[in-house]
Amino acid sequence: MTQSSNQANNTRFACVGCGACCRGRFVPLTLSETLAWLRRGHSVAVLLEAFDDSAWPYGAPEFGYHKLRSASVQCGAGALQVIAIFAGNVIPQCPNLGADDLCSIYSERPLVCRIYPMEINPFIPLSPLSKDCPPESWDQGNLLGSDRELTNQILQSRQADRDDGQRKVEICEALGLTVAAWKGNGFTIYMPKVETMLAAIESLGEQDSTEPSWRIKAEDVELQEALEHRSFALEKADSADFIFHQL
Repeated sequence: MTQSSNQANNTRFACVGCGACCRGRFVPLTLSETLAWLRRGHSVAVLLEAFDDSAWPYGAPEFGYHKLRSASVQCGAGALQVIAIFAGNVIPQCPNLGADDLCSIYSERPLVCRIYPMEINPFIPLSPLSKDCPPESWDQGNLLGSDRELTNQILQSRQADRDDGQRKVEICEALGLTVAAWKGNGFTIYMPKVETMLAAIESLGEQDSTEPSWRIKAEDVELQEALEHRSFALEKADSADFIFHQL
């Protein structure tokens, strides 16, 4: 049992419908949810991070977890694992949020919205202080850890991450989005046009099978030197194609 699930066993939560979690963020989507989001005309951000087995100690469960949700790519003379996160853009607020702060697609809302405030990543502990929910949401309602439907949704989300990982990276390659940040150091964030990304997903498998060479964006000098020492290709120039968000 993970730390997150242990904490959830003792945490009560009841949504008060404030809409705070529907504003000012990116909402991770499965590939099928991404299609539905785009077909509604809403924009999707692409967040990219890369890693290899040096990111964790040998045999660490975190490596196995993230490897299953990633795809192997070539970067310079080395091989990397890339995780592509497709996320609905709800900045400044979700396009599906009504004036009454209620969700207009509630029965079709993404898995991550159904799961919130629980964590999907088993290595991130649940912390009420890190959530946008007001104090009155906590210490009332049901125990999160005993909610069987919620547990099943978390498992479903993790499985979708594994199922979609390779295809998401292939879509990124078709779109020419091949610069990733180093995991734990940041994300590269792309904002492709709705119609462009929709076309790439709908034509998945029809594109040229040429494997592009990926590059890593890092602004930490020590990290840059370590990556270059291992013969990875770096993206050193500033680019208008993406935003580098350093953690």
